Amino acid sequence: MPLNLPNILTSIRVILIPLMVIVFYLPVYWASFAAAVVFWFACITDYWDGYLARKYSLTSEIGEILDPIADKILLVFMLIAISIYSGSIFLAFISSLMIAREFWVSALRDFN
Repeated sequence: MPLNLPNILTSIRVILIPLMVIVFYLPVYWASFAAAVVFWFACITDYWDGYLARKYSLTSEIGEILDPIADKILLVFMLIAISIYSGSIFLAFISSLMIAREFWVSALRDFN
């Protein structure tokens, strides 16, 4: 993997995913807020890795593959964590629809 700042930011986002889920399930009252902060930080790294890669021509093949995968993993893990935590069948169904949409979009992109 080429070592450039956008790829490092994407790697940080992948590392933040399990941290976010662990923090979400901590038995403290501020756990959901802390998980939201970690999620927000991961979203900021997503913005900056794309911005820096385009602005300074730091794109790489691995970055083009890893970035959307990291985004989908982040979304899927958080949706599943929230669905399990809430215990709501409705929320689980909506989360399943969102996850299915992500798979369909990925499949359609790979089809072309």
